[in-house]
Amino acid sequence: MKIEKADVKPAEFRVWCNCCSIRIAPNEEQIAVDGKFYHKRCYSKTVSAVSKAKTKSSQAVDIRGRER
Repeated sequence: MKIEKADVKPAEFRVWCNCCSIRIAPNEEQIAVDGKFYHKRCYSKTVSAVSKAKTKSSQAVDIRGRER
């Protein structure tokens, strides 16, 4: 009886972070959004920056158009 050997895959595909342009290590957590890859810490910075911009632009305005 012949025993089949497990296939050894070639080196993993190298991935770079879209925020900081540093390579993401294979053992490091990564987040993929819309085909872009991020370090976990870089993605959290990106999301917080976007949410701050949204809250800044969506300030409360009363009926007459003045800021509260």
